[in-house]
Amino acid sequence: MSRSISDDMGQPLTESRPLHGTPILLLHGMFGRPQDWAAVDSAFRNERPVFVPRLPVFDFPSGKSGLDVLVDRVGQIIDQIGTEKVILGGNSLGGHVATLAALNFPKKVAGLILTGSSGLFERGLDQGFERGVPRKPGREWIHARIREVFFDPVHITDELIAEVSETISHPRTVLNIIRLARAVRRSNLRDHLKKIDCPVTLIWGREDQITPPEVGADFNALLPDSELYLIDRCGHTPPIERPEEFNGIMRHSIERMTA
Repeated sequence: MSRSISDDMGQPLTESRPLHGTPILLLHGMFGRPQDWAAVDSAFRNERPVFVPRLPVFDFPSGKSGLDVLVDRVGQIIDQIGTEKVILGGNSLGGHVATLAALNFPKKVAGLILTGSSGLFERGLDQGFERGVPRKPGREWIHARIREVFFDPVHITDELIAEVSETISHPRTVLNIIRLARAVRRSNLRDHLKKIDCPVTLIWGREDQITPPEVGADFNALLPDSELYLIDRCGHTPPIERPEEFNGIMRHSIERMTA
């Protein structure tokens, strides 16, 4: 059984029972969705609380950094959960936000699980927007942008293409995508990772084209307490493409973080 909590922005926040053990809070990427973590939620929901919020990625006021808004929102969610600490996981932009949250709220984070995280280097769908979006982006243009995300194109569904198409049909949203992408590139974590004092697990796809495996190796070299795992035949989203391998690594990591 699961129950819904409404956060102060009216978005659903899913909590899985039973309510014991250090909670897991999972953050999706820029064009990601809470359901990207469905396999993780399913694997751990009977062991500890799992929270998978929809982040306000494209909804932030003019004059504010989207990254700051997202990090503040994560801090609010942790307070709302009402626990001493959480295990914080993030994919792509979500990993970047998770790392910044660990830097900003170190006493609230028991451990980090980063997969294909931005923060050191990233190229991808957002850069397609900075280079210019066709006046009416067609299916082929959107498909080409998404194709870089996955090793196996089976994950490029009609539903996903339709969701991205709907998102970029709003000029204000496209402007916020560009603003957020620029903020991400300005927020390089290289000089800050040494300050992370919690255990960190890095899970990367060997065929990740957005944040290549070398980026994971850089994170591993810069973090004081980290482990790097590479998954074969996997792109930028291991929780979607290789859920069994991802969950196995995550289970080992949680044991290390909560020992």
